[in-house]
Amino acid sequence: MHLSEHFYFDTENGYSGATPLHLHTLSAVSGSWWSGPLDERGIPISYQRDGSPKGYYLMEVDGTRAVVRFRATGKPASHQMRITLDTGFPRPRLGIRRDYRHGELLGNRIEVAQVYSTQVLVNLFDGGPMSSVEYTLGNGPPTPMERVVRTDPFVEELFQRASDTFKPWIEVRPCTHLWAAPLPEDLRPGVHTLTVRAFDDYGQEHMAHKIFEVYSLTDAMVDGE
Repeated sequence: MHLSEHFYFDTENGYSGATPLHLHTLSAVSGSWWSGPLDERGIPISYQRDGSPKGYYLMEVDGTRAVVRFRATGKPASHQMRITLDTGFPRPRLGIRRDYRHGELLGNRIEVAQVYSTQVLVNLFDGGPMSSVEYTLGNGPPTPMERVVRTDPFVEELFQRASDTFKPWIEVRPCTHLWAAPLPEDLRPGVHTLTVRAFDDYGQEHMAHKIFEVYSLTDAMVDGE
């Protein structure tokens, strides 16, 4: 499948066991079939169709309990998710995207007028229906995030920009481990720190951080930008 997914078979699926049967589809070592732009080592970055990186898994077994942990190839063990800020503005317009660096429109700087329509998106690479995700802005209270099934805009943009480097049959697929929540509508201009806390389907805790800026277009014009 070359993507990551958790599915639990129960009576609705014709399974009559005492507890649901956990089917865990694992990310591929080759990612999207060793394709895509080259990284700094000259190896294809090979993000998978659901936006998760290529990688492998470590399994710990204690009696009848097994715990699985994902490891992204070439990344530290803590690299378990990607945080993006999606304004939704450039998605249908490839021409606009090409005027920016990859990821710049999903990233670290948004105009204050876009705050009300901006979603925090978290791709928890090995998340599933039993996972939970929340984000915190600065020292504020945690905001629970909702699991959504949709394509990851980060990999949408990558596949559009670098289509000639991917195998011809590869296309973006809906992601089953994506969480979304809106930014506070009253978020003021300034630099903000966003912290994401997640628990995966095995109960393992993961943390990640993102620093971003909200700017006023009027102020930017005064400053000569």
